[in-house]
Amino acid sequence: MIAVAFEYGASAATEFLDAHRISARTPFQTRGWWRAWIREAADAEGATPVLVHMTRTDGPTLVVGLQLHQDGSTALLRALSWPWADYHEVAEVGDAAPTGAGPDITGLAEAIDRCQREFGARLELSNLRADGPLLRAVTELGAAPRPSDTVFRLDLTNSDVVRGVSERRDMRRKRRRIERLGKLRLTCADTPEQLAARLPSFIELHTQQWGDRPDTVAPFDGGVVDRTYAAVAAEPSSTARLHELWLDDTLLAGWFGFWHDRTYYAYRAAYDLSHGRDSPGHLLTAAMVTELAAQETDTFDLTRGAYGYKLELPSSSAPTMTASREQPCRV
Repeated sequence: MIAVAFEYGASAATEFLDAHRISARTPFQTRGWWRAWIREAADAEGATPVLVHMTRTDGPTLVVGLQLHQDGSTALLRALSWPWADYHEVAEVGDAAPTGAGPDITGLAEAIDRCQREFGARLELSNLRADGPLLRAVTELGAAPRPSDTVFRLDLTNSDVVRGVSERRDMRRKRRRIERLGKLRLTCADTPEQLAARLPSFIELHTQQWGDRPDTVAPFDGGVVDRTYAAVAAEPSSTARLHELWLDDTLLAGWFGFWHDRTYYAYRAAYDLSHGRDSPGHLLTAAMVTELAAQETDTFDLTRGAYGYKLELPSSSAPTMTASREQPCRV
């Protein structure tokens, strides 16, 4: 027997997250990410948060973060923080044990089915991890998975990969050229206080680079995007990091991301256009790869999107998955 419950709405979902410790499979299921997104972005996205949690006596309590949208007369259930999150997966209440019983896929499928019936909604999930329990559960419900986006990763346990990024011939040449102007240094803000101090400069750098481009996605504009990033950065459990590359006291490039479970997730980057010929973004990546590998990080996850700079790196690629399911008949 399993017990299934729903926390519907921003207040109920936030109260649940405040009351429970959450073990996340990616940074996009941490309590900090979910809380910040619900508080700052959900209403702007026209989304009502729904936390589905499934409890059984002989296994972990699983939590699926969903959000309810209304598309005309059609109710839709999507993954919580869509389309902001790069990965969607289940979480667990409490500290997840490294060994022990795996998640109850059949029970998880039953919980999702009950949620669909409760809200009379079509299920549309994207960017599911291909090897994860959430995809397995919706597949058990009859959803036919298909590729969603491509993600790219660097294996930092492979010294050849690390050297292939940090010691590329063109990078060595550009590093030597820019170092004639001053000293390069890498910094990392990794506490809420440090992030609060540095985030405005990163936002300004990103706005200067992307502000006038028509292909910008979710630009910083002083509104909900800025507030959501600040809220995520203020949550210690979000594992947010801001790496910055400096030339003396000039900020050349920054990368806002997350360090979670021995993986660095590169979320949003920006660089100084006036130094574009020296590829400050590539120089930042090379410096980060070297430092993260030395800190025993296993993976540099470049996340979704087949951008050119990712294809230049010695990365591996894999698809995330999309799965949908029509509204089930009420019983």
